[in-house]
Amino acid sequence: SLAFVFAFTPGATTAVVIRHTLDGGRRRGLTASAGAMTASGIQAVLSVVGVGALLLQWPLGLRILRVAGALYLAFIGLRSLRNAIAPRAAAVTGATAAPPPVASTSLLQPYRDGFTINILNPSVTSFYVGVAPTFVPAGAPWTALAFLYAAHISIAFSCHVFWASLFHRARWLFTGERPRRWLDGAIGLILLWLAWRIVGRL
Repeated sequence: SLAFVFAFTPGATTAVVIRHTLDGGRRRGLTASAGAMTASGIQAVLSVVGVGALLLQWPLGLRILRVAGALYLAFIGLRSLRNAIAPRAAAVTGATAAPPPVASTSLLQPYRDGFTINILNPSVTSFYVGVAPTFVPAGAPWTALAFLYAAHISIAFSCHVFWASLFHRARWLFTGERPRRWLDGAIGLILLWLAWRIVGRL
């Protein structure tokens, strides 16, 4: 149940998945989620072999991780604000609003954003190293911890599928130029606020 609460609670990764879903549809949102789950898998492996615990015992390293994560969140947030401020081609030419635009056919950007957000997220590291192991009995084989990590990653991916599917159906609400720009601005501000929260914990 704790893994479900941790996975379902909206955070930086959820914001990135929703942003890419609204920007390009369910496929882009799920690709961002796949990037995040890849990063979570790497974090889990590092925790099983003990690297994550070493990072938590190195305050400077954890601080660097927080700063890097905050900077990348701020970068994505500023990118959204730029889209909100810069007029789109349809608005410049005076063309009528079309269905929700797909920013790019490439899936590299959503995958990269999802991966980077999670690999630089100290909350994920802390969960895998400091929280999840407490639910495994002392002396249990490493496979028990690996199973717990796999369950959490599966739950997190399922939650992201839910968010991507939900906001994919809501894309019709943002077909016009003005709603799209308001949406980009709102998501940008949310991402910048999350980045500020991370910096405030230093």
